[in-house]
Amino acid sequence: MEIKNITVLGSGIMGHGIAQVSAMSGYNVVLRDIEQKFLDKAMEKIKWSLDKLVSKEKISQSQAEQIYSRIKPVIDLKEAVKDCQLVIEAVPEIMDLKRKVYDELDKVASNDIIFASNTSTLPITEIANTTSRPNRVIGIHFFNPPQLMKLVEVIPGMQTSSEIVEKTVEFVRSVKKEPVLCKKDVPGFIVNRLFIPLVHEACYVMDRQKNQLTAIDSAVKFKLGFPMGIFELADFTGMDVIHKATVEMHQR
Repeated sequence: MEIKNITVLGSGIMGHGIAQVSAMSGYNVVLRDIEQKFLDKAMEKIKWSLDKLVSKEKISQSQAEQIYSRIKPVIDLKEAVKDCQLVIEAVPEIMDLKRKVYDELDKVASNDIIFASNTSTLPITEIANTTSRPNRVIGIHFFNPPQLMKLVEVIPGMQTSSEIVEKTVEFVRSVKKEPVLCKKDVPGFIVNRLFIPLVHEACYVMDRQKNQLTAIDSAVKFKLGFPMGIFELADFTGMDVIHKATVEMHQR
């Protein structure tokens, strides 16, 4: 099976970024959300991002227009998935919401479509078990913002077939990203398994040892060599996202 058409479910920060990255690599993309206003906002942000690339002379104006034209905003789920080979789900990190999305998706998607979740922490096996095709479900975790971040975690579930793993790794490379394979489906995968405890430890150091936030971030940047401080990165990621990840990982 050759992947040509991709459907991205959810048009938020991650969703519209993944749609743009995919379109820039020549894929036809359907961007799906539940309301037109969300899609309009996402398409505006994609246009802004492409215009910025044009102004920096990374792409031409005609290339930007071609990329933009490859992204089609759609509300109806059945229409959104009718011709695709890969669905990338990028809805908020709430398991009940994801279960609802996959239940609806399972009913309208053909049997040969790959279901890929952009979850940052939730076990893929749990998500896969909400479908009738756990062997075709995989994790494909892009980082924020997808347009700039090179790394993508690929996470097979307990039943994900080796063919789906290979196809997903191929896709990640085709959109000019660096795939890392998470060999065990643990909550948080590789990066958040490290990052979330780092945020907690930084909070403990500030609270218990009365160190300043700026001192902790300076130590992380200028001694550990991180590109951003822990609090700086936590703020950029979003404390709501970190809280959800913390709760989900702690429960497991």
